[in-house]
Amino acid sequence: MKYKIAVFPGDGVGPELINEGIRIIDKAAELDKFEVEWVKYPHGAEHYAETNELLQEKTMKEIKSSCNAVYCGTFDASVKEINGISDSIRNYFGQFASLRPVKLLPGVESPVANKSHGDIDFIIIRETTEDFYIGVSGRAKNGKNRHKIEIDKSACKIKLGIDAEAKGGEVAYQIGILSRKGCERIARYAFEYAGKNGKSRIVAVDKANIIESYNLWRETFDRVAKDYSAAVLEFSLIDAVVMNFIRQPEKYEVIVAPNLFGDILGDLGTMLQGGLSFACQGNISPGGISMFEPIHGSAPKLKGQGIVNPIATIWAGALMLGCIGQQKSGNLILKAIESVLREGKTRTQDLDGNNTTSEMAEAILDRLIELHD
Repeated sequence: MKYKIAVFPGDGVGPELINEGIRIIDKAAELDKFEVEWVKYPHGAEHYAETNELLQEKTMKEIKSSCNAVYCGTFDASVKEINGISDSIRNYFGQFASLRPVKLLPGVESPVANKSHGDIDFIIIRETTEDFYIGVSGRAKNGKNRHKIEIDKSACKIKLGIDAEAKGGEVAYQIGILSRKGCERIARYAFEYAGKNGKSRIVAVDKANIIESYNLWRETFDRVAKDYSAAVLEFSLIDAVVMNFIRQPEKYEVIVAPNLFGDILGDLGTMLQGGLSFACQGNISPGGISMFEPIHGSAPKLKGQGIVNPIATIWAGALMLGCIGQQKSGNLILKAIESVLREGKTRTQDLDGNNTTSEMAEAILDRLIELHD
């Protein structure tokens, strides 16, 4: 089997980390007898500064017609012209689900007292196209105001007219939108993911006791759950989930949340698992082209020093392999990461060690070879 992967190395430390991820995936491909062809795209802040070129639709079409997935480094968020590259890729390919593994790896300390490897191991699935991030906002000045808003998303198209008569001063508003189609597709993805990965308990997060629109979320999940009898569905308010992240993170297997709450829980989960060095995500388009990336920044001041921990980028590559059909290889890469950290001989600066980026990647690669059947 041959796979073609689009690569955006990005800015700052992104290219050096992506190169290590590619090296490990190439070795996994060699061991498990499949092929990977990498197609690199230079788009990022540095490329923009040199060429004034932005990511164009023709590039997206090229990827859509020939590639199986996208492997992304990190972009310089301070350059507004390229700050939306990841969003552009997500929107173009209809990547409506964010997949965030939250797992405390052996040899990594969590800020939560008395929690160790095995206590923190769950997945956050976040719907990323609706809710309060849909972009419906504005301000009404003192007096009469009329606003027309058009929303054109993959799961819904809607026009809104807002007549506001503000008395006493200016007001601001932010509107959240949930569609039945959007709720259903994220629910089905969550149940399908749970089934494929041996998970039986799904917790759907909302604030339905206060925000009426989340009742559509609950109704849809209840209806979809009837098609997946092997899974147990539980609803939980965001307040309780945040508390349990600190108190009982071991109770969770699969958490699925609307956009705003999923964003918050993802950041909290990053801290539970020891920080940004281990935080990665898949941006999923089931049956389509998905994108995989670390979620730390580009760290331009550390560029070229070879000291950044590559595990988040390598883990993102392992997620990618699972998504394109090479789950065995993806699982083995994660086992190699865990084994190296458990042994404790190779540790980068963030882990109070002095090993380089390449030395950590080399240790993981060597362990991958040792663990392979």
